[in-house]
Amino acid sequence: MDEHRLKCFVAVYEQGSVSAAATRLHMTQPPLSILLRKLEDELGVTLFDRSGHRLAPTATGALFYLRAKALLANLQNMRRELREAEQGARGSVHIGCATAASLFVMPGVMEDLRASGLDITVHVQEGEAVYMLQRLRERSLDLIISRSEYMAPELETRVIMDEPLRVALPPGHPQAGRERVRLEDLRHDRFLLHRSPLGTGISDMVLRACQQAGFVPNVVYWGGETLPMLLMAQKGLGVGFAPQSFGQLAAGLPRLVPLDGPELRTHLNLVWPRQLALTPAASRIRDLVLERFAATGGHAMA
Repeated sequence: MDEHRLKCFVAVYEQGSVSAAATRLHMTQPPLSILLRKLEDELGVTLFDRSGHRLAPTATGALFYLRAKALLANLQNMRRELREAEQGARGSVHIGCATAASLFVMPGVMEDLRASGLDITVHVQEGEAVYMLQRLRERSLDLIISRSEYMAPELETRVIMDEPLRVALPPGHPQAGRERVRLEDLRHDRFLLHRSPLGTGISDMVLRACQQAGFVPNVVYWGGETLPMLLMAQKGLGVGFAPQSFGQLAAGLPRLVPLDGPELRTHLNLVWPRQLALTPAASRIRDLVLERFAATGGHAMA
């Protein structure tokens, strides 16, 4: 049984005669009659009662008609879905995200995805840079949005959000009322820093700047996520550092104060394999990310 036979049967059923169905199908009557007989032989059932002047479907024929219509509709839907998948209009995309990407990048991407009418499901996984990079290389992830800078020839990296780094001061800190804070004025504070097991990140910038300011900071906490460190700073457990975009979050977090002197800037990177082709759906999501943030030149809005 094939799609052509199904269409021929449906035409005969709906037209009520072989001759009318043959006209609809743009074929002659004898081959259509032969096709119906072969279909009945193949199925081992009688689909039409031929005892009268007009073909009358049997109960089995009526049931087969319902199933044939459903099969033809499913085939049509399958072809459409395959075309859309080939064009990147549907599918699933797996993205490894830093927390900042989940907070400040993905909501905008999902807005654009809905506006585009694409039927793409996005699976986001948060984790440390080493873990996400391993999953990207294993093809368990299609894309990564990370603050780490990967220096690897097999990876393509684009900056999608570039913004200044701010210092989070505990309530009551001697520098808390200032508009800008010098890094050297924090030499006696406890530092809460981001761990950078792979590539370079926020902590590398802060440590270099401290060295240039003439001191080695007292780092009491190394963490992978910014929000816990901001909460710790709010509790008076040390000074933390965060990208400017975190200032958009709700109350209960410390004020983010600009640093005086040469501006320290951090950025989020979109990363994907250079030599391995992305799926059409992953290519669509990559392009949505790049198009949205290209409008601001990769700079986060204040």
